[in-house]
Amino acid sequence: MVMEMEQDAVSESSSSRSSVSQTSVKKADKYDEGGPRRSTRADYETAIAATDYGKFHYWLLLACGWANAADAVEILCVSFLLPSAECDLLLTSTDKGILSAIVFLGMMIGGYLWGGLGDSLGRRGVLMVSMTVNAIFGMLSSLAMTFPTFLVLRFLSGLGIGGSIPVTWSYYAEFQPKARRGAMLSFLAAFWMVGNFVVAGLAWAIIPLTFSYESANFQFNSWRLFTLLCGIPSLSVAITLIFFPESPRYLLSQGDEEGALQVFRRIFTSNTGRPASQYPFTNLELDDDMLSTASHPGEKLFRRIKKLCHRVATQSKAAFGPTVRRSMILMIIINFAIQFGYYGLWLWFPELFNRLQIYYEDHNVTVSVCEVVDFKPNTTGQDPFEHCQDASPPDNQVFINAFIVAIAPLPANVWTIFHMDKLGRKFFLVFSMIGSGLAAFLIWLVRSSAGNLALSCIFGAVSTMGFNALDCLGAELFPTNVRSTAMSITLAAARLGAILGNIIFGVFVDVACAIPILLVATLLIFGGLLGLLLPNTTKEPLL
Repeated sequence: MVMEMEQDAVSESSSSRSSVSQTSVKKADKYDEGGPRRSTRADYETAIAATDYGKFHYWLLLACGWANAADAVEILCVSFLLPSAECDLLLTSTDKGILSAIVFLGMMIGGYLWGGLGDSLGRRGVLMVSMTVNAIFGMLSSLAMTFPTFLVLRFLSGLGIGGSIPVTWSYYAEFQPKARRGAMLSFLAAFWMVGNFVVAGLAWAIIPLTFSYESANFQFNSWRLFTLLCGIPSLSVAITLIFFPESPRYLLSQGDEEGALQVFRRIFTSNTGRPASQYPFTNLELDDDMLSTASHPGEKLFRRIKKLCHRVATQSKAAFGPTVRRSMILMIIINFAIQFGYYGLWLWFPELFNRLQIYYEDHNVTVSVCEVVDFKPNTTGQDPFEHCQDASPPDNQVFINAFIVAIAPLPANVWTIFHMDKLGRKFFLVFSMIGSGLAAFLIWLVRSSAGNLALSCIFGAVSTMGFNALDCLGAELFPTNVRSTAMSITLAAARLGAILGNIIFGVFVDVACAIPILLVATLLIFGGLLGLLLPNTTKEPLL
């Protein structure tokens, strides 16, 4: 790729170099070994393309992909421990809904805070801190002996993981050339399925174990070990990011041209094996619209904090500026709809599978989801937790079903990876949300456990395509100086949707399960139709 650019530069220089405007990209003059090289200037897109594509980008994909997988592990682990933790923490169905929702409340608040800090202080460092916060409090929650304590620690863990999506996606997207961005962001999105796969496999391997350590005021058993292990992915991401550079586009937004050039040279050397001196550009164009005012090291702490808060507020206001306001409003509504629908149903799958299995064992018949929730095996006495005296871990079939549902999105992920740049983001978003809405509606109607499992797999697979497309759109619709902030605002709306979805499901699952399921279907279809109004970002340069 670099040699082609050099050959183009030779032909351009021999024709009419004077016709090239000062703001256009100047190609590199051919480099003669041992001789001086003429100064060349490039914009960001040309500079990142000149680094070639290779080893650095693949290692970065693993690091950022694992961060995305850690996000999935953090969110989904609660759904797997609900059946087992019910007796230890004395959880009602409403408590379970609140517990699932509290993680999203933390992510909603944390996402906004970390997103703003990511635009102000840098992507990499903020992501490392947020993942560390998630790991610490997630692991500590395994030691909580009461529901209120467990709830608070899961909220704090959610605050940490809130930085994962807005900062990870901004950080990763800013290393990608526009020709590959859609496919590589789809690869990154596919790691959500990896996290789903990991947490389902871990739950299957750990939770059915029957070991238990107990003392007067302390208990540690299989579901607590599972919770402890679920914090490891986030911690490993924080450690791995030590070995990666800051986003060059963020450095340019701070006016650090030399720092950005050093990153480009490092990527160039890693990908090509050639010395950094052969990187073809020595200057970068700075876009005035992209620049933000950086804090000076000599400033007093109070003034730096005040300035930082002002910048975060300014970025939030800019995210609703006239050029992006329409897209921002649409993204807020669509994010709310997709996460209300997806998480309002998805996090309850292990619980529903457990109830289906109990009902089948007691009655030897298969029923619909809404019929099985009317069966309450724990209401034979005055104490709603009377059944806990003889409680045992959920049947292995519950985890097998959840594991099957976890790997079901694989074909959908592969399809989006190879066709995201061909069919476009809007196609996948609209197709996915309408398709998953119809699948949710059919889950309400189907009357066999096999049918429930099949539709659950379809629901998860089709939903995955929408999330992949929405992640691409979120990283591409907004300019660099507000990208993390804008994504964090849209994700705050998404988290609010997930919170309400889980609470509504928890409240109505034992009363009128048709209400949450039909709400899920309606919102997903509505969000899909709104996706038709979004602009096209496929293969467009980052703003």
